[in-house]
Amino acid sequence: MMKPIKINPFARMVLTWSKRLFFKPEAFSFTRKVKESQSVLICMPANVDRFAMARDLLSTFVDIFQGKRIFVLLPFLEAKEYLSSSARYEVISPQRRDLNIFSLPGKEFIQKLKKHQFAISLDLDLEDGFFNCYLCLKCKIPLRIGPKRKNAFPLYNIQLAVFQDRFGSREIYEGLAETLKSLLSESEKTIPDFI
Repeated sequence: MMKPIKINPFARMVLTWSKRLFFKPEAFSFTRKVKESQSVLICMPANVDRFAMARDLLSTFVDIFQGKRIFVLLPFLEAKEYLSSSARYEVISPQRRDLNIFSLPGKEFIQKLKKHQFAISLDLDLEDGFFNCYLCLKCKIPLRIGPKRKNAFPLYNIQLAVFQDRFGSREIYEGLAETLKSLLSESEKTIPDFI
């Protein structure tokens, strides 16, 4: 049985507050980041039902980043058998030893992921997603894309709107994929830089 990683609530509150207080956003060229990126981290949802929906559409998201090395993060313990690496992507599944006492990603795990030099992350967790967001921020991934929600900044620097009326259905992921395709195809043209 997959066990979602549960972050200690006190640690989460302190980290959210401190990141908002001390985080200094850096300006970047969206177009340049997309074109120059070699590897992408796709973070799966921690809710088991949403994980199943996102897994069904994973090939769609992988296609969006065609030509780049894709890694898929499972925010669960003991989850490797629920999604296997393929020729198109490599699965990353944290073990208990990869987490600290607050269930946050440990330094060694973060260092291991940093070696992949991710330029883009895509978080598919529509609810909590703190583990995914925090990990991407700590790995210093420059372009962090995720669903728009309360307290999402600075954890995401690009937020995609989510339709609340589709929240319980697979359509929400189809909509995210379409928005992302549109955004990335526009980046191949000339669009203003994002901050």
